[in-house]
Amino acid sequence: MRLKILSALILLMVFSIGVRGQVTGLVFDRQSRKPMDKVDVFNLNNKTQALSNAKGEFSIKAAVNDLLVFSSPGYRPDTLLLVDLKPLRRYLEIAVNTLNTIAVVEKMDIKKQYAQTFNKANGVLLQQGRGLLLYPSTLFSREGRQARYFKRMLKREETEKKIDKRFNIKTITALLPIKQPELDAYMLLYRPSLKFVSKTSEADFKLYLMDSYSKFKLLPPEKRVLPSLKIEDIQ
Repeated sequence: MRLKILSALILLMVFSIGVRGQVTGLVFDRQSRKPMDKVDVFNLNNKTQALSNAKGEFSIKAAVNDLLVFSSPGYRPDTLLLVDLKPLRRYLEIAVNTLNTIAVVEKMDIKKQYAQTFNKANGVLLQQGRGLLLYPSTLFSREGRQARYFKRMLKREETEKKIDKRFNIKTITALLPIKQPELDAYMLLYRPSLKFVSKTSEADFKLYLMDSYSKFKLLPPEKRVLPSLKIEDIQ
């Protein structure tokens, strides 16, 4: 009898603690299906934190029944209750209020909208009547480095939004007979450049989609889906 009670107590302790280990996964933008870099992954239970890399990959210490929060500037936070420790795949949505802001900002010069940030990012400025001016504090300070990173991020986001206007799920699925999980892999492998989408006519763009899809279908099956994530790939 005592042995049964002891066994029950041990099982109760195991379940209350939860299965502990490491959780890996991938984070994507829901609309473009593009992997998201520097998404903050926070475990509300053990207070550990991780960032996704350029491929959207992340790895974080976690246990069953832990709550994970995925957040990135301009996106809705995504909260997930872990029911197991299998690899995850999360899709973040752009916040509605951010979309409204973008509609206004796109009509303005990004350098005017974020003039203070762009000035902090420049360690060398050309001023009329004074020539080249060097600001060492801006070049080497932490604030200057952060401003330069933010400047690059703004330009990258501006470029990606212009591409997304033409290369998006609605446009692709309206023309091609493609569904998940192949859709994610196709959009990642054949995402065009800004120069291409800016100069290509509507007819040529449709031709590009059909031609790239034909090439995509010739790939071996394992190449037509995103690879599964392994812990060793991140560490």
